[in-house]
Amino acid sequence: MGTTLVPSHVRHAIAAEPTLGGGNALEVALRVSPDIHAPYLYAELRIRDAHGVPRDWLSLADLAELVYAWSAWYADRGVGPRDRVGVYLRDSADDLVHYLALSRLGAIAVLVNGEMEAGIALTHLRQTAPVGLQTDAIGLERLGGAFEAEGDSFWVSSTDATVPSRDLPVPAPFRHAPGDPVLICHTSGTTGTPKPVIWAHAQMMVGIRAHLTGFRDHSQSLILSALPQSHGSAIGYALLAMLSGVPLALMSDRSGSAVAAAAGRYGATIVVGFAVTLAELALRETDAPGLDLVERWVSIGDASHRAHIARLVERGQHRVGAEPVPGSMFVDGFGSSELGWGGVLGLITIPGVVPPHRCLGVAQPFAEVAVLRPDGTPAEAGEVGLLGVKGPTVTPGYWNDSDKTYRSLLNGYWLSGDLVFRDRADRFYHVDRSLDAIHTAAGTVYSVLTEEILLAHLPELDDCVVVASEQDGEVRAVVLVHLRDGHGTEGMLDRANKILSGLDKPPLAELRSAEQESIPVGVTGKVLKRRLREAYAAAAVHRC
Repeated sequence: MGTTLVPSHVRHAIAAEPTLGGGNALEVALRVSPDIHAPYLYAELRIRDAHGVPRDWLSLADLAELVYAWSAWYADRGVGPRDRVGVYLRDSADDLVHYLALSRLGAIAVLVNGEMEAGIALTHLRQTAPVGLQTDAIGLERLGGAFEAEGDSFWVSSTDATVPSRDLPVPAPFRHAPGDPVLICHTSGTTGTPKPVIWAHAQMMVGIRAHLTGFRDHSQSLILSALPQSHGSAIGYALLAMLSGVPLALMSDRSGSAVAAAAGRYGATIVVGFAVTLAELALRETDAPGLDLVERWVSIGDASHRAHIARLVERGQHRVGAEPVPGSMFVDGFGSSELGWGGVLGLITIPGVVPPHRCLGVAQPFAEVAVLRPDGTPAEAGEVGLLGVKGPTVTPGYWNDSDKTYRSLLNGYWLSGDLVFRDRADRFYHVDRSLDAIHTAAGTVYSVLTEEILLAHLPELDDCVVVASEQDGEVRAVVLVHLRDGHGTEGMLDRANKILSGLDKPPLAELRSAEQESIPVGVTGKVLKRRLREAYAAAAVHRC
């Protein structure tokens, strides 16, 4: 890949720059890059450059030319500081391009996953009161009649019909203050309508600064991003890559087979994705030759199950000093859009090391993490409570929704919606989302913790989902299992409950076989347990 790495002393210097932030990272990268014409950005879906020519890759110089052209186009449409512009595109590098173009003007990109249902996408966008919406032919077709003629007064443009003119004057870059909003990203929507999360100029750079100074890479490093490219975490990795000089390849197809093939095609040494993609790689692609060079797997958001982690770290290689040794590393970065980029808790797994069930590791240096009781007082070690976070990475709030913002705060901590506990060594453990815990007569069944235990102890399981159902007025815990080929469910419920009893956990009432495709998931791949609960509730009403 050449010698495009930004030297360590330069990284430390730019990480210490107080003005560096999400709104000017491209300008800083252009200044410090050893070679702005070397390949920086590879894309599975080809990128149209500033001349309208489809390209497989862009250099930093190419990217800047494209960003400046779009920035001039937006300025010509009257877009300026603080204006919100919706970006609803098929998953591609275009999300990054339009984020950079808008932030250069001091405007705020409202990035929306292109797979989101049109009606939900528009409801989300309306909350931000955008001046415009940038979409594509697929987006226009999906949106169709969902627009409201009287209420939706913003302009709509399609990238498929537009090539920005390079004859328009390029405005000078906006000078961001630390608290200026630069991005509105959305939550996964697992508990309802996605919420518009604000990321500010300085806030979104805190985690990136920390990674810049401690990033383990070398001259052959390449990051493969299998994240939704509209997600804030994907934008963060793109900024980290350009500031460190590590080439970046962007996936649009995040299936395990596509990611494995791309890892081999690009020679990826770092694969970043959500737990659902990494689980599919672990379950389906462990023999894929494309994974041989992978040194690190990075999970963003929800913690991955250790049964899946164990399979992945057997593949690839990692470095001890300058020498590669068999087996890769798995980096779990637990967090959410509200908690900022890079995760607030971290755990590294290496071959031969088996972490405890649902261990999230320790707090990052920039985060103050606590386990809180409902009244805001700190929980004791071993006591399950609410995960609360303070620190410079935490969002300023939800756009245009002070009610949800203040309801998310407790004793000065931002509540993530997760149930956790800590041990006496200040390691944190995730047991469930607060809305997914199942309160049965036999005790509280923590669905995520129970899934972890079953996957670790029942080798015939590929995956499982624990969810609440109700029968004759009684709340019950049901597990839906996806089995490996050739296995059946006979006697499995008794075995599962024996395992749970031995760990002093409440039993399950029912076990059902389910195809993976039958489990509802959101646009980021998270299981929508809310919909499963609603389906069981509807079935119970129907029986009555």
